[in-house]
Amino acid sequence: MNIGLHGKSFSKNSLPFINHLLQFLAKHPTHLFVSHPLDALLQSSAMQIPIVQTLAQVGDFKNLDLMISIGGDGTLLEAVNYVGVSEIPILGINTGRMGFLATVSQADALAALDCFWQRKHTLDKRTLLQLRGARTTAMGMNFALNEVAFIKRDGTSMLAIHASMDGGLHTTYWADGLIVATPTGSTGYSLSCGGPIVLPSSHNLVITPVSPHNLSVRALVVPDNAVLSFKVESRNQTFLVALDGRSQTIHTDTELTVSKAPFRAHLVKVDQSNIFDVLRQKLHWGLDVRN
Repeated sequence: MNIGLHGKSFSKNSLPFINHLLQFLAKHPTHLFVSHPLDALLQSSAMQIPIVQTLAQVGDFKNLDLMISIGGDGTLLEAVNYVGVSEIPILGINTGRMGFLATVSQADALAALDCFWQRKHTLDKRTLLQLRGARTTAMGMNFALNEVAFIKRDGTSMLAIHASMDGGLHTTYWADGLIVATPTGSTGYSLSCGGPIVLPSSHNLVITPVSPHNLSVRALVVPDNAVLSFKVESRNQTFLVALDGRSQTIHTDTELTVSKAPFRAHLVKVDQSNIFDVLRQKLHWGLDVRN
């Protein structure tokens, strides 16, 4: 079995666990592959590293049977970027703080791997967004699991974002930016800007303005088969496009299209928890301090 691992930063407290995980994997009939950032971290540590092969480019990861993300949600988003269109299962081991996506704790990691090998797991298939019309070299790939965002640069004036859906004019947003989020991303950047929580099983996208100048402008839920087009006006002729945090400066003469990608992210799930359990645990949803 070919297993890939990705991580980008760790606290010293996590190093014993990572060492234990590597030794555990090395004792099984597996071929281990690590991303370039993880390889650099391992080489700088004092731990004994089993024989691994470094994968430097996104295309190198297409022949894996499992991708393990070691870190927080940001690390898992990068793992999704590595896997790309191959839809390789991703197991998120949480060594970070929030853990909306990387839900497997360090204590449960080895048991989760056993479940995967024994096929006692399910795949949580999450919608991805696809961006067209922009050069994506600086952002890695043209897809995102959480959101595609159009944001003003630095301290420049607000943007005028002309939005169309399925070829018809939707509206113009006067705001600091605009977010198109998947159900997965509805609990991220979109939520912090007043957007609704959308269940991962729903077939919707959320359009959420960032600091809009109109009091009547609110987040909008649309079907995920919609094709959304955007034309942005800015006084300095440029703005930022961000895909799951990977950003690039784009000129205002670029028309951008966002739609559902023809492939999905496959997240390995080994327990019976659901989105409501995650909301209660991570966001204290429904918590009343009086009780």
